[in-house]
Amino acid sequence: MFRSNPRGWLIVAVIFFTVSFSFAARMSLPVLIPVWEKEFDWTRTFLTFGAALIMIVMGGVAPYAGHLLDKFGARYLVSGGTMLSGFCIIFAASMDTAAIWLSPAWVFIGIYCILSAIGYGMISLPVATATITREFIENRGLATSIGTSGVGGGQLLFIPLIAWVITLIGWRPTLTLFGILIIGMGLLSFFLLTNKGKSGEEKKGSEDNSKSFLEKFKLLIRHPVFWLLGGAYFICGFTTAGVVKVHLIPYAASCGFSITTGAAATGVLAGFDMFGMVLSGFLTDRLSRPGLLGTVYFMRALSFIMLFFITDNYAILFLFAIIFGTLDFATVPPTAGLIASHLGVSTMGFNMGILFLGHSLGGALGALVGGTMFDVFQTYDWTWIMALAFALLAAVLAWSVPEKRDSDLTTVKLEVTR
Repeated sequence: MFRSNPRGWLIVAVIFFTVSFSFAARMSLPVLIPVWEKEFDWTRTFLTFGAALIMIVMGGVAPYAGHLLDKFGARYLVSGGTMLSGFCIIFAASMDTAAIWLSPAWVFIGIYCILSAIGYGMISLPVATATITREFIENRGLATSIGTSGVGGGQLLFIPLIAWVITLIGWRPTLTLFGILIIGMGLLSFFLLTNKGKSGEEKKGSEDNSKSFLEKFKLLIRHPVFWLLGGAYFICGFTTAGVVKVHLIPYAASCGFSITTGAAATGVLAGFDMFGMVLSGFLTDRLSRPGLLGTVYFMRALSFIMLFFITDNYAILFLFAIIFGTLDFATVPPTAGLIASHLGVSTMGFNMGILFLGHSLGGALGALVGGTMFDVFQTYDWTWIMALAFALLAAVLAWSVPEKRDSDLTTVKLEVTR
């Protein structure tokens, strides 16, 4: 398997590590929420507004990043985005209540949230997924799931590590060290990636790649599959990136757990992100993808019931982390596979970018709703109920997508000659 496409598997490895650093940086905010609430006297609504802003900006950048990827390749996009986010993390470490020229709130919003989110958008899941998809015909689902499982790998390692190091040396030196590591990964990706995809697929997709951003968008929104998968993916963002990823650690803290325990649960969740994504990729190549996708959403809805019984129970907290982690990014391989089959591979970066925008907007809404409802009611109960209902709706939308098991080469030919 690996010998048949060594270049492709090298790309998978590079994407795995760059995505690991990028998503770990983005998910550092939940660890910092309790710390910054105390130090700067910021409300949870304000901090979760920052989380929402990150997802909105990142999602807005993703379609343009995907468009550029389709045209020019991954090298400058991935390395540039990784290094930009690293510099922003370092700059955020300079936040200080004694700052004269820029207040901590403006550093948080302008640098930590907005500017870093541009970098995250340049190395977001659509870019990662499309970069790998262009390199594979066989084992595409498995390769995509392994490369993008870096999302969980980074959080598994770095989120508990960040929380632990913060307790030892404080959050400022912790962010500085982490930012330096991210910049180093960006430099490495510059030398390992190229701007060339598989020549055969690029030739087949040359006509689609010549289309403008607006032309691609008009074609995409006319396709009913886009609205079904896009609606489900919006809800996916609400329930994962918005509700659980932002609020699990603060919720655990409100239940009496320490910040390191909440971070450890998030790390376990991220570890099972990897397991769930690889398992989903394996199943995507073998089962009905709409059936698999809908089942993942349905099981995710049921998992929210566990959150009502966590209180101070360690076993339930970590069991939820295991179950939800297995289901978290399991939506990516079947969604990407259906997008490739129905809409073609040559515009994969753009199409996944638009879906990711919807995912990010859903995440922003989930983060903001969760924070606001907690400030108003001092409980997360209504947030969990809302997430459960939305996940059930996503299952229905996913089950409504028709399966299309044409070979990838045939699909690309049909899309080009259309």
